[in-house]
Amino acid sequence: MLFVLILLFFAGFLTGRFLRTDWIRKYRVLIFLTFLLLFALGVEIGSNNDVVSKLESILLSSFAVSSFAVLGSFIFAIIFERVSKK
Repeated sequence: MLFVLILLFFAGFLTGRFLRTDWIRKYRVLIFLTFLLLFALGVEIGSNNDVVSKLESILLSSFAVSSFAVLGSFIFAIIFERVSKK
């Protein structure tokens, strides 16, 4: 399953790099695809018994890392949008 996700990521990267992708620039499509990716990641993690058994010990650190990643992505997106409009 993880190999399929990585393959899809690189397929999307190559599509965005070499083909005309004006239709992808809509926010609704990106939000839907992000939610779909998060769902797939949740399924992958939920099906891994090792991760589920160690969930209590890694819960706080994983929450902090994911929160800062989301916050950093949000801040970068705002800065990038303002810079690219000029």
